[in-house]
Amino acid sequence: MKWVWDILKLFMLLVERPGDGEKKKAEVMELMDELYDELNIQIPREVYHLIVSSAIDYLAIVLF
Repeated sequence: MKWVWDILKLFMLLVERPGDGEKKKAEVMELMDELYDELNIQIPREVYHLIVSSAIDYLAIVLF
């Protein structure tokens, strides 16, 4: 599932712009939700959101 991590980083780079931290996070979450729907991931959506939200927070610190 490393490729999901790479896609998340790509989405974050695509929406990067000064400011609007929460809005950018919401945009990335929306993109990741589309990925969830397309791939029919077999974990509850709430758990998926917790994982993705934590990953976004971590990557925001590391990447930017």
